[in-house]
Amino acid sequence: MVPAGIVGRVRLRRMTLCLAVALMSGMVAECLHAQGAELKVLVASQVAPKMFVEEDGTPTGYVTQVAVAIVLRAGYKPVVDAVPWARAYKMALEGEGVLAGLSKTAERAKLFSFTDAVLEDRVQVITLKKSGLKIAQFADLKGKRVGIQRGSSYGEQFEAALPTFHEDRDNSGDARLNKLMVERIDAAVLSGGNPAVKYYCRLAGIDPSLLTVQTPPLVIDMNYIGMAKNRPDQAEVMAKLNAAIAAMRADGSMAKIVAAWEQ
Repeated sequence: MVPAGIVGRVRLRRMTLCLAVALMSGMVAECLHAQGAELKVLVASQVAPKMFVEEDGTPTGYVTQVAVAIVLRAGYKPVVDAVPWARAYKMALEGEGVLAGLSKTAERAKLFSFTDAVLEDRVQVITLKKSGLKIAQFADLKGKRVGIQRGSSYGEQFEAALPTFHEDRDNSGDARLNKLMVERIDAAVLSGGNPAVKYYCRLAGIDPSLLTVQTPPLVIDMNYIGMAKNRPDQAEVMAKLNAAIAAMRADGSMAKIVAAWEQ
């Protein structure tokens, strides 16, 4: 896992990641014989367990693995670039590749073409247990200091609620939980459901019993793969990715990748 504070641009040789995903999803032969053009897959480096990098610099996480498998099934050779989310977003806007784990908003729809929905993301709010706060809806965040991933959005409802609370943006979930522990913020937002909460508690050395994971999730946010609308090949790429998504839903290979992260 990536130690706190370490952020780096990670480029993984395509065959290494290709084989790793293929072994999980039963596509070894397809990986070995892929003849398509390269397609860069942009992912976040610090949004575990969705997208992050291991200590050895290997991009991983269930969003990363699913995106690579989709790109591979679509007939391209995936090249993964894992960077902080805000940078990945900017790179995608500049046409450098496809962006995995992207939420859809009206503003983003002006800039990106989106695939069909890929994954469902549970967006959790975490508070200190001793605070006694109960946050079941956006209205409960009004006036509060809320820690959020820099550059992230979690759909239209979330965007509409932003003016009602005080945003505190950062680049990592462990930093967010540490700020919560010293009461610099009232609540921390983490995507990725309970696995993300457990991961960042471990990374930050925080006893989970001191925290409350608010229920229900604040948002059930659908994630997509996005590509800049001004990229000349976007229509062709999106069509191939959508065909791959449909095939992977039908044969269960996408669900198999995600299930491995939920154990």
